[in-house]
Amino acid sequence: MTKRFYKENHLWYVDLPEFLEAGLGSRNNLLMVDGADEFLDRVSQWGTEVCIAFDTEPFAEAEYSLISDACGKNQALLDQVGHAPVGYGMYYTVPEMQGHRLWLCPVTEYVFQGEYPERIWVKVLG
Repeated sequence: MTKRFYKENHLWYVDLPEFLEAGLGSRNNLLMVDGADEFLDRVSQWGTEVCIAFDTEPFAEAEYSLISDACGKNQALLDQVGHAPVGYGMYYTVPEMQGHRLWLCPVTEYVFQGEYPERIWVKVLG
């Protein structure tokens, strides 16, 4: 699957209109924060938009792997950036980035049909 991510007013979002159209949340649910924003900065080469292909199964072109680490959230950070209220999220480490850690909110469960994958393989398309 491929998704577009874009940066607006110094904040990253996933472009997921079907989530919004289904009435499942607001645009603030689509914020990429707590390390996910830094990951997107790096893979976009500090740009404002990037398309990423990802899958729960390994594929030959994958450049990064996200490995689930721990369930949790940084409520103070979520409040600071204006993320929509959530009860939890999942932290992932990225071995190819010297163990960079990032957080993904429950929208991830929507994208992956109701679960947080143990691993997500990623290829940056540009």
